[in-house]
Formats: sequence, C-alpha cells, structure tokens
Amino acid sequence: MENIITQWNIFKEKLMYLGYWDKLVSHLETIVMIILIGVLLFALMNCFLGHQLMRLWMTVIGLGIGGCIGGYLGLRQFYDKNAIFLTATICAFAVAIAATLIYRVGLVVLCGGVVFATLELLFPVSSMSVHMGFVALGIVAGIAAFERETIVVTWITGVCGGLATARAGFLLLGWDTMIAAVIVGAALAALGIRYQYSQIRKHPPKNRKRKKQPA
Repeated sequence: MENIITQWNIFKEKLMYLGYWDKLVSHLETIVMIILIGVLLFALMNCFLGHQLMRLWMTVIGLGIGGCIGGYLGLRQFYDKNAIFLTATICAFAVAIAATLIYRVGLVVLCGGVVFATLELLFPVSSMSVHMGFVALGIVAGIAAFERETIVVTWITGVCGGLATARAGFLLLGWDTMIAAVIVGAALAALGIRYQYSQIRKHPPKNRKRKKQPA
C-alpha cells in the first residue's frame, strides 16, 4: 500500500510539473464520462462481435495496452512532454503491430486485455497484488485460447463484454449497484454468446494453424 501511495505521489508531482494536474482535476467528471461511454460502446460491440472482429480488437487493445505502458514508462523517466508522448506512441504501435502480426501474441493481448479491463471495472481496488492477479488471470485466459480459440474468445468477449456494458451503463446513470450490473451483464452475455455462435455457424472460421507439410 505504501508503494502505491509513493508511486501516486510521484505521478502527481510529474503531472503538476508538466501542467496537466489542474486540467485533469477541473475536467475530471467529463473525462470519466467520456471514458465510460467509450467502455460502454467497446464492450457492447465486443459482446456481440468479439470473435467476428477479433483482428480489430487485437489491434485496438494492443494500442491501448502499449500506450498505457509507454505513458507509464515516460512519466517515470522523463520531464519533457514530447518525450513522454513519443514513448507512449512508440509502445502503443509496437504492441499493436505485434498483436496483429504475431497471432499468439494477439490472442494474449485480446483475451488478457479484455479480462483485465473487465475485472478492474467490476472490482476497483488499490492493492497492487490484486492488480497483478488480474494480469495473471488475463494471461492465463490468453494462453488457453491457443488450443480452444473459438470457444475461449467467444466466451471471454461475450461474458466480459456483457458485464462491462452493464457496469459502465449503470455508472453513467449514477447507479453504483454491483448485483444489478451482474444480472443485466449476464443476460447481455447470454445474448452476445448466442449471436456470436450463430455467426460462427454461418461463417465457420478458417483454421489459422499452419498445416504440417507431408514428409
């Protein structure tokens, strides 16, 4: 806990030095609302189109993860706005390109990112060990997709998309109720998974694994 407080104070001092802190505080409510609207739209699309638009989600989530990592590293190392922005941009595109071109990296980025973001939205806590646990669960989910891609991706995007949609929607309405969000999210997840499977039956995914050449 002390480490989290120390890190937060460092970031706060950096943001104040760069002139961003006052802007963030004065526009905090608007920023949170924009983020929640973005989460709502992304989660809803992911719930119903997770498997169909898998490559797109790999790229988008890769940009987000890379940007966050780059921004974090930039804030730790630099006091120059351009250097921080450049670090965030380079990391964002590096992770996005890796997720797009290297299929297994993309699966981990997609499944891991969706699982981690949903858990963070549902269970906002300050414990670093809990955050690392969420990361570990996301990585496990991504690795599981190596062998059962269609099932794992469909269920992760459906369930996480439904829960995140309900949670974000309720927060936008000012309803901070977890039980209702889970009930509505479960209903959306069931609809989303059913729709995804209907599309998979109509358009079966091609086998992406390379076939072994006969000797």
